[in-house]
Amino acid sequence: MLAKERQEYIHRQIRNKGAVTTAELIEQLGVSIETVRRDLLTLEQHRLLQRVHGGAVTMGGMKPFRALSHRIQENEKAKQELSATAAKQVRDGDIVGIDAGSTSILFAEALKKELCSLTVVTYSLDVFESLCRYKSFHVILCGGYFLPEENTFYGELALDSLKKLHLQKVFLFPSAVSLQHGIGDYQKEAYSLQKQLLHSGDEVYVLADSSKFEKSALLKLDDMNPRYTYVTDSGLREEMRDLYRQNQIRILA
Repeated sequence: MLAKERQEYIHRQIRNKGAVTTAELIEQLGVSIETVRRDLLTLEQHRLLQRVHGGAVTMGGMKPFRALSHRIQENEKAKQELSATAAKQVRDGDIVGIDAGSTSILFAEALKKELCSLTVVTYSLDVFESLCRYKSFHVILCGGYFLPEENTFYGELALDSLKKLHLQKVFLFPSAVSLQHGIGDYQKEAYSLQKQLLHSGDEVYVLADSSKFEKSALLKLDDMNPRYTYVTDSGLREEMRDLYRQNQIRILA
């Protein structure tokens, strides 16, 4: 097979699957690892893919930002699925921190199905209202300036409250995750709170539906940290999961 034919094949695989591993290309094309690496480099130079450790991913692009009222309706089943998976990582009596956003609303409902007692720290009014009167849940609301369009609090007052707390598990809901660009979001008002949330927990769970993988966003919250657990839905292709595993990223789905 000529180089052009190999590269066209690789490009088709990337378009169809979103990711390819070096190992599978070696097997499918019957060529050496050096040949595959040269082909991936050529395709990257033409901006047809991005090379990462163990293979390559689609160029992705920016995840568009939409208002909370629109995001609530997007990928609802996928968010319910991943919320149920994440809720199973919580135990009665845990102290958890919960980010704001459309997924947080579904995650709060999933927690109520799994647990009877919990201490929850949040700056999301939606999460607070969902959990504050439920069974033996104790909810700490980090209040400050209020952002009506996101139904969340922000600013130094909320940040100071969060800084004083030590959490066992924290749950973040970013707009995008990417091996190259890291964990990203758009809310400049919530940025400092999300950053603090990442530092306040013994365990960090990043919840993102499959449409957010290999996308980027305006604000970078962190690199793809192998210490975190990434929770998604069953819609994430196996090729993408394999590539993330090769980069020491733990995915629950």
